[in-house]
Amino acid sequence: MFSRSFSKTFFSYFFSPYMPFSLYLAFIVSYAFLTVNELNWITFAQRVCVLAILISPVLWCKYQSLRSEKTAALAWWAIGFIMLPLGHLIIRENSNSYEEFFDNTLALFISLVAIEIIIFLRRKVKPLNLSRFKDKVTMDNTLLAIVVCFSLFWSLVFNSVDNPIENQPIHVIIDLKRNLLRFDELLTYFVQFFAFYMCGYFIYWINHHVLINNVMARFGVFHYLWTACTFTLIAAPLLSQLTLFLPINSVEFTLLPSGNDDPFDVWNLRIAFIIMMISLPLILAFKWQQQVAEVSLLKQQNTEAELKWLQQQINPHFLFNTLNNLYSMVLTKKAQAPQCILQLSNLLRFVVYKGGNHRVSLKDEIAYLTDYIALQQIRVSHKATLTINIDQKLAENTQFKIAPLLLIVLIENAFKHGIDATDKPAWLSVDLSLEHNKLSLICHNSIDERLNNSQSKPHEKQIDGGLGLENLQRRLALDYTNKHQLNISSQPHEFLVTLTVELENNG
Repeated sequence: MFSRSFSKTFFSYFFSPYMPFSLYLAFIVSYAFLTVNELNWITFAQRVCVLAILISPVLWCKYQSLRSEKTAALAWWAIGFIMLPLGHLIIRENSNSYEEFFDNTLALFISLVAIEIIIFLRRKVKPLNLSRFKDKVTMDNTLLAIVVCFSLFWSLVFNSVDNPIENQPIHVIIDLKRNLLRFDELLTYFVQFFAFYMCGYFIYWINHHVLINNVMARFGVFHYLWTACTFTLIAAPLLSQLTLFLPINSVEFTLLPSGNDDPFDVWNLRIAFIIMMISLPLILAFKWQQQVAEVSLLKQQNTEAELKWLQQQINPHFLFNTLNNLYSMVLTKKAQAPQCILQLSNLLRFVVYKGGNHRVSLKDEIAYLTDYIALQQIRVSHKATLTINIDQKLAENTQFKIAPLLLIVLIENAFKHGIDATDKPAWLSVDLSLEHNKLSLICHNSIDERLNNSQSKPHEKQIDGGLGLENLQRRLALDYTNKHQLNISSQPHEFLVTLTVELENNG
């Protein structure tokens, strides 16, 4: 468990789009390998160290640019990939000792800029949608394409030579001009070579779709073996005889592996058996890969369905609580009721139009959270002290994305179990901060001492029916695997929950 968790965390960090230093590490090793004159372990290690020292300031600027925003990020990038390389080249031209220590580095910095361009294009350019070609890329179609390519290749070679049948063996030369002028002969050669290679393809196809899919799948390996042997003994001479009918064959030359006009030659049989033996593991491996892909897709679909289900559980839970609160305010004819209705409409608009999305901007999620707290603050201001610390810059942040209705669970549970559950003075403290791409929410609330006298623990009370923190924990496990940390602490008179989530960059 530890090794698996460590490997997932390591590779998710090492190959993260925000930390592309694995690409630079691979480049340093490759560049050192290609630029060492006398290659051995000592010179190779020395070269790697020299290159690492040389580009470490560049990578530091790259790291700072990833931590910064907009203008500052661009400034750090320009320092690392423009100013530092120029400064290095100027010093190198004016210092012999420096040039001797850092030699052949112009190509190094050019390659670094090229890597940056590749990373930029990877993030900005929309990848090619290959889903429509996915079903067409099958083993049958791939082998059929290989048959066409081989047929076309040998057709071009034979049509490039005068009397290729009589001039065996021929040199592998392709004369494009001659092939264009004698296109009819090219087509004739292509049809014959295609028919010859299709004999081998036919053996593969029967092995795949008849013997493996039906005989082996239904009756087992033993029945497959004797059926495959029988089929090969019958098919090999028949297909060889069909090949002999092609006009390309002559007394001195035939397309058969045996090189003669005997369809029962042992070499023809051997090639048929080789096709059967080679295609068997390939077909089984391809089927295994298909099954793994189908299982992975099914797991992904189940995960997405479960996430949707969990979000739909949260929405009515919150809605019913808010409507009850609003109902009580209308009954008491509070002046804040119209404002509460307006805030509720904003909340419902978010739930209806964005609550089912996979991700929303951090700005929208915090606006939803702020409206909810303002709505509740009007209702409980007579008995509760609320301390809300949300940075204004954070409330306007559109750079990061987050799963919708994720943060509200902690706030809602604090109101329901820490404030609504008591008629005594209560308090709630909410701190929301963002450091780099890590969002931290600290929710700290009081607990009525009567909860401590019940048989259930305060932590169990706050989970309440499986809709609150339990749902949050499940959503985090599904949607932020190895990218979150949830800490729950329960004391006799207070309850503390700290949530840290690694957010995705909107850019």
